[in-house]
Amino acid sequence: MNNNTLHLAVIPSDPLAAYKQKGTSSWLEEYYNPMHFFDKVYLLSPLEKESRCEFGMIIVPTMQTQLKERIKELNINVVRAYGGYWASDMACYNKVKGVPVIVSVHDTNPQILHESIRKADIVFCVSAIVRSLVLKKFARHDRVWILPNRVNLETMRPSSSLEISLLDTTYPYQYKILHVGRKSYQKNLDTVIKALKILGKEYCLIAIGIGNTQEYIELAKAEGVAEQCYFLDSIANEDLARYYSGANCVCNLSRWEGFGVVFLEALACAGVVVTSDIPPMNEYITHMSNGILIKDYENPLAVAEMIAVACRDEGVRESLKGRARESILQFDKKNIDQREAHYYKTVLEMRQNNEFNTSLLKRIFRAKSKVPGHLNNDSNSHETS
Repeated sequence: MNNNTLHLAVIPSDPLAAYKQKGTSSWLEEYYNPMHFFDKVYLLSPLEKESRCEFGMIIVPTMQTQLKERIKELNINVVRAYGGYWASDMACYNKVKGVPVIVSVHDTNPQILHESIRKADIVFCVSAIVRSLVLKKFARHDRVWILPNRVNLETMRPSSSLEISLLDTTYPYQYKILHVGRKSYQKNLDTVIKALKILGKEYCLIAIGIGNTQEYIELAKAEGVAEQCYFLDSIANEDLARYYSGANCVCNLSRWEGFGVVFLEALACAGVVVTSDIPPMNEYITHMSNGILIKDYENPLAVAEMIAVACRDEGVRESLKGRARESILQFDKKNIDQREAHYYKTVLEMRQNNEFNTSLLKRIFRAKSKVPGHLNNDSNSHETS
C-alpha cells in the first residue's frame, strides 16, 4: 500500500438519528472506523439532510445519483454499505472502477438481500447462517468473510448489588423478564406476553425497543397482563448492563436472527438468557450450559416453563451465570475490531494488485489460493459464527 491517507465511505442503512433514539450512538465512531484504521471516514447517505462532523465522521448528504462523483471528489479508497438492501443497491450500482465495495449483511431474511449483492467486491456476514444465504446469490465463496457482532466487555459487565437493587423500586415484581429489541414480528415479543399470563402475577415484562408499541399494549390488555408490562422505547447503552444484570432472565425469542448483539451483551453481564433454538444463537449458546434454548419458541406454555426455570431454579441460575461471560470472550470488541481492520488491510492489498479491476468471468477463474486461508472459511465453527 502507498503512504497516502486512507479514506472510507460508509453508507449505513439507518440515519444517525435512529441510533441516537435507541441510545446506542456512543460507540459509532469506533464501530465505523475500527482501530482508527482510516484517516478519514465519510458518511454518504440520502438519509442525512445536514452536512456536519459527528462521531468521528464527515457527514455529507448524498443521493444515489451523486455517489460516483462523491467517491472521486473525496478520494475514497473503500466503500462500505451496511445491509444487503437499499445501501447495497446504492453502493453496488454506482461503483467507481478500482474502488472496492464491501457490503455487510446482518440478517437471514431473504427479502432484504437484494440482487445488487452480486456486484459487491467483498461481503461481510455476521454469522455462518447469514453467509449461507449470501452464497445463494454471490458467486465468490472466497470473498464472503465472517465478521461477527462484537461486545464491549468494559461497558457490558455484571452490575453491583446496589446498581441492581435500583430496578426493584421501578419494577416492584419478584421476577423480572427483560426483552431487548425492535417491537416487530421477527422479535416474537407477542409470545413472551402470552407466556406472562401463564406465569402469573409475580412476574413482569420490561420490553425495551422502538416500534409499534400500541399493538403490544393491546395484546397485553387482551391477555390481562397490561399492568405487568413496561414498554420502553430506549435505554442509554451505558445503562443496559444494569438491566441485563438485574433481570431474572433475558428472554428474546427471535423467529429468525442474523446475529443479535443483545445475546452477547446479556451474557457479558452474566444474564440468564432464554432464546430460540435456531442459528446463530445455538452456535454460541449451549442449552443449560450458558443459556436456555427453546425449540417450540412460539408456544407460550413451553416458553413459560423455561422462563420459570430461568427465574426460580437457583441451581440452574448459578450454573448459567457462572459460565455466561466466559462463553462469549471471543466476541470481545477488541478482537473483532482487530479482525475488521485486518480485513480492510487485505482489501487494500487486493486493490493494489488490481483484483477489483478485472471482469467477473476472469475473477471466477482465478486461483482461490491467492486469498489468505483464514478468509476461505466455509465452516460453521464457533470461531466464525
